[in-house]
Amino acid sequence: MSEDCPFPMDRLSSLESTVDSMMSQSKATKNLLQTILKRLGPAPGLLNESRPSPAGRPQSCPPTPIPTLALGWKKTLLKPSAPLEFDGDHAKGKAFLTSCQTYIHLCPEAFKDNTVKIVWAMSYMKSRQAGHWATREFEYEVASRDGRLRFLNWVNFKDEFCKDFLPLNAEATAMNMLEMSAYVLPRQMDSG
Repeated sequence: MSEDCPFPMDRLSSLESTVDSMMSQSKATKNLLQTILKRLGPAPGLLNESRPSPAGRPQSCPPTPIPTLALGWKKTLLKPSAPLEFDGDHAKGKAFLTSCQTYIHLCPEAFKDNTVKIVWAMSYMKSRQAGHWATREFEYEVASRDGRLRFLNWVNFKDEFCKDFLPLNAEATAMNMLEMSAYVLPRQMDSG
């Protein structure tokens, strides 16, 4: 009877043992996945629920991807525009800083710490006065003992940026501009 068997008995036993081991691993994996899904809680559309089709037969819902939030990620649906390159023009400093802050607020997952925020903002400071300023800051980083920028955090960077790239007295500058245009407009009307 052993001649009818194409495989020796120990080889067959070995295969059965391997299959049993794989089945128990599969059950353990299934149990682990069920535990994880229970901890995540119900998510609409994740399970293939049966719903009646127009013909009366059950129809399976198409599976939807697991929400990225459940995986510990937060994917932003908004795609804000990056700031324009800043050259150090004091008239454009406030707009540049506002653009940076807007981007950071809309994409917080991209900025793991203050250093990333600061270096990212400085990456848009490439030419003229702003380029020199950024270069000086990176040179300071290289020369420092701990290899850090001189800014302690984003707020500190903002304060230094404002000192160097915003008009000294923005309110007075705005008032002067308004007064200048008030004087120019009536003269233009008189000459017309």
